[in-house]
Amino acid sequence: MIFWFKPIRWILFGIVLLCLVHEARGLDPNRLPSQYVREEWIRASRFPGGAVNTIGQTADGYLWIGTDKGLIRFDGFNFKFVSFTSDTTASKVPILLLLVDAAGKLWLRPQGTDVLRQLDGKFENVTYGAEALTSQITAVSKDSNGGVLLSDIAKGTFRFKGDEIQRLAAPTVLPGSSPVISMAETAEGKIWMGTLGAGLFLFADGRAGKIDAGLPDRKINCLLPISNEELWVGTDYGLYHGNDKGLRRAELPSSLGSVQVLSMLRDRDSNIWVGMARGLLRINAKGTSFSEENELRGDGGINVLFEDREGNLWIGGARGLGRIRDSAFVTYSSVSDRSAIVVSNTMALYMSTRRAAPGSLPLEVGCMFSRTAAFNPLHRYHQMR
Repeated sequence: MIFWFKPIRWILFGIVLLCLVHEARGLDPNRLPSQYVREEWIRASRFPGGAVNTIGQTADGYLWIGTDKGLIRFDGFNFKFVSFTSDTTASKVPILLLLVDAAGKLWLRPQGTDVLRQLDGKFENVTYGAEALTSQITAVSKDSNGGVLLSDIAKGTFRFKGDEIQRLAAPTVLPGSSPVISMAETAEGKIWMGTLGAGLFLFADGRAGKIDAGLPDRKINCLLPISNEELWVGTDYGLYHGNDKGLRRAELPSSLGSVQVLSMLRDRDSNIWVGMARGLLRINAKGTSFSEENELRGDGGINVLFEDREGNLWIGGARGLGRIRDSAFVTYSSVSDRSAIVVSNTMALYMSTRRAAPGSLPLEVGCMFSRTAAFNPLHRYHQMR
């Protein structure tokens, strides 16, 4: 039975309204990384997949993880290997990349095979003019509208939007024979292309121009466009920031020296996260923070970063999977010895008793926010933590 007391009735009513109108946030940029809630699933204990190369989330809330041992689905409690061919053994290959397009379809890039797309629960080969099993795909990424960009060293660059396929460029659009290994599109439709050994290019209006002012490195591992006029570039030797007029090396803690950048992400609160061979960087208006992430990366690095629809940051390393999330509640207090819980699928209001000083029993009242009312198995897991 729940007992409501007049002194706190209006407080509770106000908190409920606050919970209902509060816009859920991701990772508060004002907090230190050490103040976030962290969880890890390491290869030697709870994680079965080995090195994590790529992460995505489908509309049903499940997390999909591409590892060196195959494709894994995570429901918040259990990791399950998923076969993408009728031959289970053939599915035990490294998954280099996965993504979810605007239509909610899951795309896979397994090592040594064609790109696959999930349709009605089954995976099918994606065709674009190359003969089956002869494609030479070197990069796949999402475009600015949730479509898919694909680079084939022999066939060129393609865009997939629903059932439509558009060839954007011939393979000769870039000079030399160095393959594209990273791609990212700006909001206005320009495509940044990073190559294995020829540097950085900007593709627009059917032509590709080389961008090398301030960028001495020729292997471009990852790209993060913030706007049409702002770009972050990760290489084997450093992190760069700029635009098509030129770039400059980002100022990082001197203790890091030369850094190998493997992955980048900008979250909903404008934090820039950078996965490196030596750990994890966070860059925002407050400055730069660094954590070594020794348990996750082991002798490797931070291969992938992913923000789920709850605003949590998932980290894929050489030894397993990690998650960083913000504190799930705001706390208020009043003197009482009663408690109550009010829960909905988008908000949870809790009250609990916790002794603050001898002779007093303050009532702790808080609210937890969910970003979606749709079923999300990972959200169910969060509520039970």
